[in-house]
Amino acid sequence: MGNSRLYELLHTFSAAEYTAFGKYLRSPYFNHREDILRLFEYYFEKKEARRAGVFDKEKVFAAVFPAEPFDEKKLNYVISFLYQAAQHFLVFNDPALENEAELKRRLAKILRARGLAHQSETALKKAEEALAAGPYRDLRYHRQAHLLYLERFESEARQRRSAVRSFQEMIEESDIHFVAEKLRQGCSAHMYQAVAEAHFHIELLPEALALVERRQWQTLPAVGVYYYAWRALTEADSQTWFEQLREAMHLHLRYFSQAEMRDVYTLAVNYCIRQINTRQGEGLQAFYLRQVFDIYQKGIENELFTENGVLSRFTYKNIANAGLGLKAFDWVEGFLKKYKGALDPKHRESAYVYNLANLHFRRSDYGAVLTLLTQTEFDDVLHQLDARRMILRSYYELGEFSALDSLLDSFQTFLRRRRDVGYLRQNYLNLIRLTKKLLQLPAADSAARHRLRAEVEGAKVLAEREWLLGKLD
Repeated sequence: MGNSRLYELLHTFSAAEYTAFGKYLRSPYFNHREDILRLFEYYFEKKEARRAGVFDKEKVFAAVFPAEPFDEKKLNYVISFLYQAAQHFLVFNDPALENEAELKRRLAKILRARGLAHQSETALKKAEEALAAGPYRDLRYHRQAHLLYLERFESEARQRRSAVRSFQEMIEESDIHFVAEKLRQGCSAHMYQAVAEAHFHIELLPEALALVERRQWQTLPAVGVYYYAWRALTEADSQTWFEQLREAMHLHLRYFSQAEMRDVYTLAVNYCIRQINTRQGEGLQAFYLRQVFDIYQKGIENELFTENGVLSRFTYKNIANAGLGLKAFDWVEGFLKKYKGALDPKHRESAYVYNLANLHFRRSDYGAVLTLLTQTEFDDVLHQLDARRMILRSYYELGEFSALDSLLDSFQTFLRRRRDVGYLRQNYLNLIRLTKKLLQLPAADSAARHRLRAEVEGAKVLAEREWLLGKLD
């Protein structure tokens, strides 16, 4: 069962969801099978089995069907039924159903269909009040507003021939939601195209932009952030648009759900990183690196980058790297310690060790780098590659040339055996080859040094090019 779809699904449940799911299964309205409940209780009460993630099928069967002979087919049926129950529970427990405005709108629609006009009207008014009182004015708000006006129109149209006001409001909210969603899609597509070298054709985007400008809808929070993001991503002179995006993010932060504003902040970060990578001759790297750092700091302060209390190990690394790029070493050290506990337990220790080693590496504390990295195994191949790169340089800087020779050989073997490192293989193979040449370089042979420098400069792909050139100066 450890590798089953049921285990994979249940493993994503939070502690609160475990408790709620148990109540769900104990309710005869949702479940009338005792064997499903016994299987659930076995799993969640046997903590050692949960940690291992593996069931011994015969032990499980004995717990679910005491005094019956083992029947694997029967057990598989119960596992399948529990899996279906878990899926139904997630739909029933959807946070969207906790939204008062959405609940009352659905209720109004159901009551209207049953001919209970007065009760439907009461529910609809409560839905409108709940939506107006809510804190957000994001994409979801305009979608809900459109649906509410649609329900209002359908309710009024049955009672009188004219329902002009609600119909016009329904159209406007639909248009606002449409253009905001279209701009959001455009921004996402633009970023994906840059990363995946794909091409997406988005119909009606020019019309959406024209409508925003004609109606001045960029003043609306849900439209403005995506409008300015799109302009920043696509205009040649983009810095002014980015500054307007940054101002809109700050101004409208309170109007967005955490999830949507996280996406907006990620768009802004990706824009800045692209500027750093593509405008290297214009002296803007420091400016945009500072913007990335500031965006991450603001996001961390407002808990935008955590989801259900968990911080992605990749975001953890990106935030640390932004601080390291600005030499904010003390801040990074504090950040790594403070947010270590927010990482997924599966990756917590390795992510912390990797980033702490990177901090020591940037501080030129090579002994600490070796202490950390030579005692840790990483499950992420990119971390494995980067750890070997840092160890390589640390051995060189400390004069540990015997250990470096051994590392170069083992690193080369690792790269030749792995098939999941893509284009990075040649970057690191060239680093190994040229480091070996550097080690063999006669100290007084200036001609050999000049030839090696030309080879380093001429390599099409090469990790640590600047470091190698520095050693040849």
